[in-house]
Amino acid sequence: MPNNDLIDIIKGLNIDDSTKVNIKDFPSIDSNQGQLEKGDGYIEVRDHQIFVINPTEKSGKQPTLVSNSQLQIYINEALLKKDQVVFENDDIRWEVKQKPEYEISISKENLEVFLQVYRELYRRYILKDKKRARRFMFEIEVVEKQLDVEEVVSQIAENIVKRGVRVEINTSAIIQEILDPKFEQILVAEGLPIIPAKDGYIEQFFSSKIAEIFEEVDGTVDFKNRIKIPTVEAGDVIAQIFEPRDGKTGLNVFGDTLNPKSPKKIVVRPKPRVKISDDGKVIALLSGRPSLTGSSVKQFDIMETYEVFGDVDMTTGNIFFNGDVVVRGHIKDNMRVECSGSLFVFGNVYNSTLTASQNIYVYGNIINSKVNGGQFGMYYSRVYKVIQDLLVSIKRLDDAYLQLRQALNNSNTEYKIGYILATLVETKFKEITKSVNEFYQIINEMVESKYQLPIPFQIVLNALKKFKDFEGIQSIATEHSLKSIHFSINELIQKMESDIQEESDITFFNANLSQIKTNGTIFVKKEGVINTILFAGDAIQFEKSDAVIRGGKVEAVNSLDAAIVGTEKGKAPVLYAGESISIKEINQAQITLKNQTIYIDEKFEHLELKYDDKDERIESNKRLPIL
Repeated sequence: MPNNDLIDIIKGLNIDDSTKVNIKDFPSIDSNQGQLEKGDGYIEVRDHQIFVINPTEKSGKQPTLVSNSQLQIYINEALLKKDQVVFENDDIRWEVKQKPEYEISISKENLEVFLQVYRELYRRYILKDKKRARRFMFEIEVVEKQLDVEEVVSQIAENIVKRGVRVEINTSAIIQEILDPKFEQILVAEGLPIIPAKDGYIEQFFSSKIAEIFEEVDGTVDFKNRIKIPTVEAGDVIAQIFEPRDGKTGLNVFGDTLNPKSPKKIVVRPKPRVKISDDGKVIALLSGRPSLTGSSVKQFDIMETYEVFGDVDMTTGNIFFNGDVVVRGHIKDNMRVECSGSLFVFGNVYNSTLTASQNIYVYGNIINSKVNGGQFGMYYSRVYKVIQDLLVSIKRLDDAYLQLRQALNNSNTEYKIGYILATLVETKFKEITKSVNEFYQIINEMVESKYQLPIPFQIVLNALKKFKDFEGIQSIATEHSLKSIHFSINELIQKMESDIQEESDITFFNANLSQIKTNGTIFVKKEGVINTILFAGDAIQFEKSDAVIRGGKVEAVNSLDAAIVGTEKGKAPVLYAGESISIKEINQAQITLKNQTIYIDEKFEHLELKYDDKDERIESNKRLPIL
């Protein structure tokens, strides 16, 4: 094998700096091929100097210089690329293909400058002495370089300045690294980081969650009174409000000023049962359950409690109360309980309707009933889900229309905008009309509940009117309609994100043939749900590992964490989530993430699904069919 080929193979090996291979550790390669005859010219390296001797006789052969892949050799300023005959008066020089001696890097935030010294800084290469030969290959050896530390540090500092750095350079750190190299990245200059502003915030001194505490009474565990609802006494400090704090400006390594973001002030409006002192203390004026609600505007209150020490039935009548309601028994057939606070039911709910502005806890089963948490926030969450799906679909429709328009223009084909859009919706984007009609249905429910629709809702209603059916879409005459819909939906989403109320959670043991909706999270504590509709503006969590979803429809705007979904023979449940779904065991189901749907009719274990917004597709840890 020729020596050049061998060297090329060595170069191709995957050897990094960590192997610390030194050139002088390789055995010498005998590259002097061809017998030196009397009178031939030759090349020799003696005392690390090159000597070229021409032939002394007419029959003698001129010496040849063989290339070396480790070197760049120049003959009369021309790069040697292949074997070449040389003469005494040729100008021959060489260079080593070296790695960099050091590297300067600046952090992504432009706040730090780093230096990395490499071993190459301490190496010098010389030609290896070799006896005379007619065909000759230069070889090199490594010797230690005697460094002028002051000169090297000055050069490094100069290169840092050339990068635009305007802050002080730590030359002491550079000198230390040069004298005692660690060959690791070191910090040699840094800016002044900003001190971030701190938003106003509330430190809450009470729990918003219901505690389950087992206590002994006369040597027996009291199961009946294990649920503890948080309460405070008049005069108690229930929270502390902290004002926002401004940040301090910083400086990057280029000398640019870095400004912190402005802090957000927290807006708090106390109800009559609460007082806020000048130093931000929130004080209860009455005894009761403390409450904190609201998103952009926080509201403290002390909720009065209406307590039923038994069942809610025809004897008690329906209950409508401005505060918390605690039912120690069951809620019987055809009853209604509504409250502006939280609702606590220690028994079962049968064929009834429950509504609470805050949280709902049912420590039993919900059977053939309607349970609504969050009221207006719940409507907001349902609209938010539908309107987000519409935004994605309208954008895809617009992209498809622009492509189709270009193709039609290229073929000089006349067309009507409405007809093209209607055809695309009918063939590729049927979910648009479905989502539009679902949006109108929710709005009608809001109107029936006597909610005053904000202006952004009314604008979107008008914009989507023509997308309710095929004929309406055909009547669209300008491209501006799609743009205005896209804009108005964006405006509505921004409005909802800023105004949506505090989340209201619903917790229950089991549910059958029921409808349970909230703008917050739903927690299912025990066996699960059968033929039930669940809707959560945030997440749905089935806490037991053997909890089931059989039939029905389960929707979460963000995430769904389920255990056992579907059965082999029963009706497949319908699942929806905006971001992710985690299932311990699934037998069959129709699953939708954003606007992508999959149908599963075989058993899988530990299924994880996530929606990729960038690629607009479902990611899964299992191989699944995607529609």
